[in-house]
This record gives sequence, structure tokens and C-alpha cells, in this order.
Amino acid sequence: MVSVDTVYQRVLALSNKEQRGYVTPQEFNLLANQAQIQLLESYFYDLNQFQRNAGNATASSDSVDDIEDKISIFQVYNFPLTLTSGNSVLLPVQDSAYGGDDMFKLEEIRHNDNICAQVTPRKMHLMKKGTFSSQPVLQHPVYIRTSNKIQLFHFNALGGFGPLFEDVKCDYIRMPKKVEWDYVVVNEKALYNANGSTNFEVHPSEEARLVLKVLELAGVVINKTGLSSYGKSEHVEADNKRKS
Repeated sequence: MVSVDTVYQRVLALSNKEQRGYVTPQEFNLLANQAQIQLLESYFYDLNQFQRNAGNATASSDSVDDIEDKISIFQVYNFPLTLTSGNSVLLPVQDSAYGGDDMFKLEEIRHNDNICAQVTPRKMHLMKKGTFSSQPVLQHPVYIRTSNKIQLFHFNALGGFGPLFEDVKCDYIRMPKKVEWDYVVVNEKALYNANGSTNFEVHPSEEARLVLKVLELAGVVINKTGLSSYGKSEHVEADNKRKS
């Protein structure tokens, strides 16, 4: 967890120090959420880069472990999926019927603890016609995904190609909870309200990156090019130090 107030105060201090302008609470809340999501996206990019370009095996392993540790904050395991109309199963995405967390990245679908493989609609069509060499048995079902729904299929004991929709679970990376720096106005000044605020969920080590990412985004959105370039240069420097 990273304190939303700490990040905002540092953003204000740096922007004032550089005489680059004022970031309002409303602007900060918008940019803070964008910054946190971009950090989460960067973990998967960095993870892919480390796995593809492993030089020093020990150093690479440490880096991968560090990134996976940061991703694990948002990991959801064994989430039960619910049947909808048309033998489809609803994924936990935004505006779905679930009351839980929205999905950022789907990792795995399972039926009765058997891992399901995703296939294209064309491949599914060939399987149904029996013209595909590998057929989905009960222990190895397959699924197709359309938007926020999936359909699972297998060959049953009678040789028929049928859907599966019971005891379906998934592992996924959830979206970060919405960040908010809440405040009350006293003498025309915004004062921090801890009770109504929501902190960042990212790893505590990410505080500096959040500050710099918000600075970078602030310059882009509110058209303070100097503030943007300052944040971007500091953000790149911090990234280089982190990767080295």
C-alpha cells in the first residue's frame, strides 16, 4: 500500500518547487488512478522482457520474483463463475453481475480442477465437425471467449459434443481499487480527509514511481509541458535505476 496523501503532497511539492503549476485534487484523483493502472501494465511488459532476455540467471530470477511479488497483490484464485443465458459463463469484468473486483487479465480457466484451453471459434467449429486431430475430452475441455463471456465444451461419454457450465473457476489479475484523495474545504482550502480517502494498492516500493508518473501525466492532461518533461525525465531515470 502507498499513501494517497503522501503521493499527492510530493506531487504538489515537486510541481511548486519547479514552478510548474498546481495539480487540483480532481486532476490528481483522475491521474492517480491512471498512473496505478499503467504501473500494473508495466509489470507484465517488464516480466516479458526479463524472461526473453535473461542474461545473468540469478539477477534475472531476482527481478522476475520482484515483479511477480508486485503482481501478486492483485491476484485472485479460484473465483467461481456463474452461468448466464445460452450456456455461457460470465467473467468478472467491468459492469458484470458480480459484486467483486473487475478483471484486468485472465490467467486460467478450470473445470473440476482441469485446466481449459482457449481456442478460436473456427477451431471449435472444426472440433464439432470431428475434423480436428485433437478433441476436447472431459479432462481437457476447451473454451471460446467473446467479450465478457466464455463457453466451455468437451466430448461426453456418449460421444456428443456438449457444453460445460458447472464448477467453473478462474484465476485472474484484478483491477486496482479506485484511488481517491478526499478532502473538505476549510477557508477556501482543500484539507485531506483520511476517512473518505482510498490509498494506492501497489507495493510500498512504488511510491516514487507513482509520484513521477502522476507528474508526467499531469503535464500532458493539463497542458503544462514543463511539468510533463520534468516528470518524464525523472520517471525514466527511476526506471533505469530499478532495472539496473
